[in-house]
Amino acid sequence: MPASRPKRSPRTHRRPEVRQRLERSRERVHARRQQARQREQRITAAVKQYITAWEAITACETTCDAEVEALRQQITRVQQRAAEQIAAHRTQQALAAAAIRDQGQSDDDVAELLEISTKQARQLITAARASTDNDAGGQQVSNSAGAVAPASDVGAGAPLRPSLSAVPEADSESAVADERLEAP
Repeated sequence: MPASRPKRSPRTHRRPEVRQRLERSRERVHARRQQARQREQRITAAVKQYITAWEAITACETTCDAEVEALRQQITRVQQRAAEQIAAHRTQQALAAAAIRDQGQSDDDVAELLEISTKQARQLITAARASTDNDAGGQQVSNSAGAVAPASDVGAGAPLRPSLSAVPEADSESAVADERLEAP
């Protein structure tokens, strides 16, 4: 080995073409690393966005479920209230049909007056009798208008129902005479 030659740094003895290629290679590696970092940042941002949306969806579903349950309960209460009111009205219908029947009308006449079938008229009259049979065990209290209710129910604030006997029976002759007076 000749000692007369001075040592050169490895970079200085490279040709310019080699140095340019190495520099371009380093720039590409650096650009790829930069792109990878940016890609990771975009992925991380997308994951955060997804999780935030998932959390919002879960909150919406929970709120929706709670509101639907509240509405279902409200619907149930409305249906129960309607069923109770309908039952009360049906009882009134039955009592009205029985009142007509008690005035001497036949089941067919009751059906014709109420514009229902004879079967329905009989069912209403039977229901009214069953209702009054349930009340017949106790004493009845009446007011000045002729309405009656079982004595046990009056203290509880039960409404008085019209007495079937409170309606005066019309004499057939007087009814015919009244009709003649009203006719022109």
